[in-house]
Amino acid sequence: MSSPHSKLSTNAFRTILARARMPGYQASNITDTRYSIIKRILYETPHPEIPKMTEEDLERHKTIERAWKLFVRNRKEQQDDEMAAKYRMLNNANIELEKLPGRLFGQAQLGNKIALFPRQLKIPTVTPPLNGWNYDFTPRIKTDLKSDKK
Repeated sequence: MSSPHSKLSTNAFRTILARARMPGYQASNITDTRYSIIKRILYETPHPEIPKMTEEDLERHKTIERAWKLFVRNRKEQQDDEMAAKYRMLNNANIELEKLPGRLFGQAQLGNKIALFPRQLKIPTVTPPLNGWNYDFTPRIKTDLKSDKK
């Protein structure tokens, strides 16, 4: 069953809501200053102009971008190679365990279900150490370098 308002256009429906002062209709002249401030911040903030780059600057930029992408690709390939080597070693160890008699292979596949998180792991922090600065520190400077080369 269709609603009686389904054939009305959006503008006509808004006009009806405005005349009836129904909740849900929002007048276009909002008096709250927060809305104008939010609109100004979101839509009227001037964007800084990007400085024009010369051809030399563009070439330098593209070269740096290509070098960075090459570095990232090489690092990813190195990580992939390391993971593949670890998988191969793990797979070879599993094959060797399958060849051995006994329950070693089954126990190795179960793993340690009890220790889910290493308790001795130190949580990384950004705070300084408790003892603070060592005010009595004096660097050891070698005065006679010729005697050390003997």
